[in-house]
Amino acid sequence: MRTINGKLITQEQNQLDTIKQQTQTMIQHYQHLESQVNTIIQQQNPKNLQEINTVKTHLQKLDRRLNSLEATASKQFTQFVIINIFSMIGLIGFWFWFEMSNQPTYQKNKAQTHAESIELYLTIHSTDFS
Repeated sequence: MRTINGKLITQEQNQLDTIKQQTQTMIQHYQHLESQVNTIIQQQNPKNLQEINTVKTHLQKLDRRLNSLEATASKQFTQFVIINIFSMIGLIGFWFWFEMSNQPTYQKNKAQTHAESIELYLTIHSTDFS
């Protein structure tokens, strides 16, 4: 078959008919392939949608679990901080109590002697005024 400037030139009518038939068969073959592809896509589409929905539900469950874990972790952290604060207050209280109860005896006697000397001073000076 000859072409001139990209146009088909035929000298016989039957060549033109064979070209038309080949073109028709190619178009039919293409349409058949297209319908097969569409049926395959339609068959796989519900499967894909079902898989996507399954994945979505699993993601939603994981999101709920993550939220509950975050809430639990936050609550436990708050409890941990509160326990630490009260422990520190208790330790400071015990330290103060032990310091007061374990003072050396000379400091206790010194404090008692000082108090007695103040009392004596007050009694002596109070009698001077009366």
